[in-house]
Amino acid sequence: MKRPVRTTLIYGLISAVAVMPATWSIAGPIGWPMAFKLALWTDLLFYTVLMTRWSGKGLSAMVIPMALLLGTALWPGQYSGFFFLGLGVFSWIRSGICFSGTPVRAIAAEIITVAGGAGLVAFLGPGSTITWAISIWLFFLVQALYYFIIPVSDPSNTVRTVGDPFEQARREAQRVLDEGLVR
Repeated sequence: MKRPVRTTLIYGLISAVAVMPATWSIAGPIGWPMAFKLALWTDLLFYTVLMTRWSGKGLSAMVIPMALLLGTALWPGQYSGFFFLGLGVFSWIRSGICFSGTPVRAIAAEIITVAGGAGLVAFLGPGSTITWAISIWLFFLVQALYYFIIPVSDPSNTVRTVGDPFEQARREAQRVLDEGLVR
């Protein structure tokens, strides 16, 4: 299993378990709706940090979209606008900033995963704590499909060659001969 798929599944499970207790803990002073929006924003922030790490981009690339979404989370009375903007920001960061190599394929992947994830959440119609947790888990379960549609290269596995590859091979062969590993 690919690393982003596995991590997305695990992160989705952690999110499903953690978002509602986080909402309860801050709901007293600020109210339930804003606490829930801030808990979802924080959850998306941490997942965005993971995506930027996987893509090798800097964290500064996600500041503007996340600040825009935070403004919507703090705006009183904006519930459906926050959720729709959250889906848009999620797609913007994932396909526009982090994994922007294949635009047509990325649009198809975003339509499938975001519409599928949001559709599952809407179909489940979360109203209680348990159904919200299941909805969050299902949303991330569908989001893991993105990494099957769009191949993600691990920046730590890429070999960077400097100069002529034949010169590098000659130096490597010389190093092996100097160490006495060839008989």
